[in-house]
Amino acid sequence: MKGIAPFDNDTLPEFALNKCELELKETPEKKQNGLQELKKTIQDMFENIDKTFRGIAPFDNVCLPEFAIEKCEVELKETLEKKRNGIRDLKSKIEEDVEINDIDFLDDFLIQYLRRHKYDVKGAYKQIRNYVTFRKKEGKLFQGISDEYFTEDGAKRILKVLPFRCPDGCPVVHCRLGEWNPGKMPVEDFKRLAILTFLQLFRDPMTQINGIKTIYDFKGTSLQHLKVATIGNMYLYYTLALNCFPGRYKAMHMVNESRTMTIMWMLLRPFLPEKIRKRVHFHAKVENLLNYFPASMLPTEYGGNLREYDIRDWPRIANKEQKNHSLKGQPNFY
Repeated sequence: MKGIAPFDNDTLPEFALNKCELELKETPEKKQNGLQELKKTIQDMFENIDKTFRGIAPFDNVCLPEFAIEKCEVELKETLEKKRNGIRDLKSKIEEDVEINDIDFLDDFLIQYLRRHKYDVKGAYKQIRNYVTFRKKEGKLFQGISDEYFTEDGAKRILKVLPFRCPDGCPVVHCRLGEWNPGKMPVEDFKRLAILTFLQLFRDPMTQINGIKTIYDFKGTSLQHLKVATIGNMYLYYTLALNCFPGRYKAMHMVNESRTMTIMWMLLRPFLPEKIRKRVHFHAKVENLLNYFPASMLPTEYGGNLREYDIRDWPRIANKEQKNHSLKGQPNFY
């Protein structure tokens, strides 16, 4: 047994102490300095993380933060009394309309439109009527899509919601049009994917109050995409977004310009009000997005810090929820 020692030790033997000093260069002073330096490095690392993510919030919320409540009061003029009166007056107008008075709209659904119109009951009623008329005519577009699309190279790469919000509380919808293969996903299913994504987003009170921003990436778009960029499809996009949906569209960013993008914009631009046109931004370089969004919330392909697996698989979840979305609406998320 000479020259060997048991595995269990209560103290370091002399040879190990000598080895630690000679091979690892450890002394009491160096040990203390090393611990202090490591603690400082860790502290600096967490401070940098805090600075990086300060001002943005995760997409998922369970309640409204204080700034959103204040914003709702100041910008949308919402108070508890105005909310009650708005719902009552909107229901009264709906009750007088024989075309839609058979629908028992949920209060949360009505609030989406009241907030969109800053409690202008007439404007909210008009848009709800447009929505019902369109949905009755094009009901199949509101059914959701097959779960088979949600594969690695499927719907989840085409349309996503980024996992962090902008500092102003807006969620960001990220659409990679070049990832859409019209040969595998027909244009009608692409429309369904877009519709269900936005309809489910509107159930989020933070989105209702702060609005939505979008990033449209045209990298990889080709003739097959150009073929479906018809006046009819562009007009449908306009009609839904501005005349039917309760969306507050704060900014639209276009990157990786292509012929498809140019033609789509030429077709869509005449329909858009000047207010919306001014919110559309075209970027010659993708890195220019960093002038509008914190790096911490942008994918790495745009110079940000988010890797692909950091992106939330929102469309799959939204597609499941969409199965319960009827004419009367769905409850808010919280």
